[in-house]
Amino acid sequence: MFSIVIPAHNEATRIGKTLREYTKIKDAEIIVVLNGCTDNTEKVVVNFDVKILEFRKKLGKGRAIIEGFKVAKGEIIVFADTDGSVPSEELLKVVNYAKKYDVTICSRWLKESIIPVKQPLLRRIASRAFNAAVRIILGLKFHDTQCGCKAFKRDVVYAINDIKTGGYAFDVDLLYNLKKKGYNIHEVPITWIDRKGSKLKLIDVFEMFISLFKIRFS
Repeated sequence: MFSIVIPAHNEATRIGKTLREYTKIKDAEIIVVLNGCTDNTEKVVVNFDVKILEFRKKLGKGRAIIEGFKVAKGEIIVFADTDGSVPSEELLKVVNYAKKYDVTICSRWLKESIIPVKQPLLRRIASRAFNAAVRIILGLKFHDTQCGCKAFKRDVVYAINDIKTGGYAFDVDLLYNLKKKGYNIHEVPITWIDRKGSKLKLIDVFEMFISLFKIRFS
């Protein structure tokens, strides 16, 4: 069995389709972390055979994922975005990779990656600029730290601590933390489909850049 942790903040319009696909995966425990939802996300989620964690106060993406990790029972634990941008068959490929490596991260920017529906141009530019900053400030040489699908062996999850940011920069914070501890992190190509409805705003991008200095120097 493996576990899929899905953080959800006001995702009533998108999470149903994702759960319809992911709940068809055999031997998967699905944990949905309701992260300060004020819409009908809970009413959608209760219709599926999933474990639900509910937090009335918004925790932020990263802290919601950590809460999901705490109750996950799988030997491999994956976190995935609510929008289903990673198809179920691709998620299973990631799980297979995770049997060989401590940490497996999906990348939209490897040559072998397939992106049938791309992000808007400004999002792609921001993504590349952020990746360059991650390389310079933190020394993480990955092509894509922000793709919303990462898998961990169970013992690696237990070693996650000293996370300094719970927002959108959580992925970088997590990778930096685990890299310092000596875990092997493997980047794999993915088939990834951009979905409408992203919650990421310009102010969030600015805060992500600021968070890099917090991660590095605090």
